Amino acid sequence: MNGVVGLETPRSGLALPAPRKLERGPGRAFARVRIGQVPLDMGPLDEVLRAIEGLVAAGQGGRIVTPDVEQVALAQADAALRESLATAELSLAGGPALVRVARMIGAPLAEPRAGAEWLPALAGLAKAKGWRVLVVAERPGVAEWSACALRERYGLLSVGVAAPGMPEDGRGPWVDRLLERIALTRPDLVLVSLESPRQERFCQYAAGRLQPAVVVGLGPALESLLEGRRVSRPWGVLGSVARWVRRSLASLRVIAAARG
Repeated sequence: MNGVVGLETPRSGLALPAPRKLERGPGRAFARVRIGQVPLDMGPLDEVLRAIEGLVAAGQGGRIVTPDVEQVALAQADAALRESLATAELSLAGGPALVRVARMIGAPLAEPRAGAEWLPALAGLAKAKGWRVLVVAERPGVAEWSACALRERYGLLSVGVAAPGMPEDGRGPWVDRLLERIALTRPDLVLVSLESPRQERFCQYAAGRLQPAVVVGLGPALESLLEGRRVSRPWGVLGSVARWVRRSLASLRVIAAARG
């Protein structure tokens, strides 16, 4: 089934039940809908932050995903990606394109914020709670620069770990060694910036091995911390245009599926 269906439990599988109130997690209750086959939590920022705080306080780990329209479109045919997005504890809009699509198909977010817009608030919460933060990124310099920005701007205990050459399935002996290094730092939050769907697969694998850390897949939203630093991108100008076209086409596909 496509389109938007209101309010379901994240771990109920891919079947879409009748609309009902979602009430789960310490201290928060807000709506969840589906856009295509991807769930999206609709709470305002303060409730989202309380939900994240509850995940960390519970000490059982967890996973937060931030899909954009490209992931919603890919999930139609990628069962592994669908499962990864459907089973996360929180699913938040990862980019402004999905915020716009949600509004266009009649599921406006309570606060129209994408990942880069709520990241400063998350960093502020981490500072207030004294959380240890670890950053994992595959593009050169992003992990180290982002961790440095979190230390300098927010006073966080943050460390960056570069992960070039991450396997497509997000697992394997190389990944296990990486996770062993991460676990030594005993993080409360692990912020991840990888290409999709590699990011979602890695986060799903990592979350089960880094408990009690909460793993957050941020994608390019993490780079909002860099403020003017030039990030090396392998695809160049033409590749960037192609990515913009793919994102636009994905938006159209999601809108057409929802309205069809």
